[in-house]
Amino acid sequence: MSETETDLEQSQELLGKAIEHAKMGEDKDLATRIRTLGERFVRILYGLLKMTEIHDLENQAFIKPIAEFRESGTSLSELLGVIHMVLVEDQVFVNDIRIRMNITPGASTLSEELRPHKVGGISFHEIPNEEQTKLLITLLSNKPAESSPRAALIETLSDNGLGFLDLTGIYRFRIAGEASGPVKKDVQKVSSRAASLVEESWDNLSANRAPNPLPLRRAVTDILAATKSDEAGGLSEDGKGSDAYGAHALKVCQLSLMIARGAGLSEETLQDLGVAAMFHDMGYAVREGADPANGFEGFPPPFERHAAAGARLILKQRGFHQAKINRALATLEHHKDFKSDSGTPSVYARILRIAEDYSNFTRRKGQGLNPHEALSRMASAAGQWYDPILFQIFVNRMGKYPPGTLLEVSIPIPKEGTIQELTFVLLSQSLVRSPESFDKPLCRLVRTHDGYPCPDRFKNRKIDLANKGVVQKVLNDLTFVGELQQQSTSETPEA
Repeated sequence: MSETETDLEQSQELLGKAIEHAKMGEDKDLATRIRTLGERFVRILYGLLKMTEIHDLENQAFIKPIAEFRESGTSLSELLGVIHMVLVEDQVFVNDIRIRMNITPGASTLSEELRPHKVGGISFHEIPNEEQTKLLITLLSNKPAESSPRAALIETLSDNGLGFLDLTGIYRFRIAGEASGPVKKDVQKVSSRAASLVEESWDNLSANRAPNPLPLRRAVTDILAATKSDEAGGLSEDGKGSDAYGAHALKVCQLSLMIARGAGLSEETLQDLGVAAMFHDMGYAVREGADPANGFEGFPPPFERHAAAGARLILKQRGFHQAKINRALATLEHHKDFKSDSGTPSVYARILRIAEDYSNFTRRKGQGLNPHEALSRMASAAGQWYDPILFQIFVNRMGKYPPGTLLEVSIPIPKEGTIQELTFVLLSQSLVRSPESFDKPLCRLVRTHDGYPCPDRFKNRKIDLANKGVVQKVLNDLTFVGELQQQSTSETPEA
């Protein structure tokens, strides 16, 4: 279903103005102002923390720097809306703009001051008043909690009326050539964390807070690293996450990155696309007619308006850059047909359309189609709904039996001195590895030839259909949901 004309025109007009302003060179001027104010804001915060080592907060020496901290913060807030301060080792970024700190050799950094609390960034949705600023400085200067210090600090801030501050975890630069941990373990851990970040972003938007793409960009970077040698990791199951939206956004993100990799897009483009995928449905978090003064009344927009609502949400974040424009376009157009009277959607939107439709078609909780059937049905709409070139890339990567397809397979097994053809139920778990393996995926055992669930000793083994086995038919996976959820999908040696 397409957007209503009114919402679509309004969102396109806002986006057009954003692009026009960016082209006029306002980005450069804005970046300079942010850098100047951001440096002042960060330096004063650091100075206040260091002052607590020699002065009590009630000392008059704090009056002027607290006032200057609030003044610079207010000016930044007027420019940016929400201030996202991110600390990466000895560097500081304010809303993606690097702040030059000119640190004296031997001196500590703001990052080191916050590290004991496991804090690597602070988002200011409001600027604290004088008393709230004193409380913030006190809490940041105090000894951290022994267990889960960042979570404990977040709870204390919320209990004391500072819930408008968000604390993020510690960031660091990846060393060139640095090896990752075991791939499968990384995929599971990263997927779970990414889904929880999406859910957290959803909650923030529902509370009328501006979107913050920085934690999601970091999550996308982790997903790219974790799936570099195993892009099918996680695709054979419903997305990870306690919330249906977080699981769906994660699945769409993984599928979009797989298509983009197949198209040979750059690493930077992959990161931007991944963040766009995480944001694509966040228009549902908007409560139409909501008024903070009246308890956030209002209701989420219906399906036909959620894309326009999401684009407007992204455009609320001040400042303009290409990544933001790409995210807004992708969100606005991700349900738009490839062949449309209003023109071809952006490449991000065309990728998201394929990934989201496939995710929706195969969602088990909605009694969806098996992956093989979903791919077959989507193929009939290539060229009309879907970009035919991108869809062909998608098919070439997924294969005839995409990850998550349940198959009835006959395999020759030595038994009682003869070779017998026995039938097993297997689950496809790989993308296409070569043209010859298009219809011969790596699989794991779900049921034995005599109908029993997979024995524990075989749960961690892969069966390569390129070496043995013939697919007899595709099965309805709803019959096996309980078994699939119980069985392990850890990375394993081949059988």
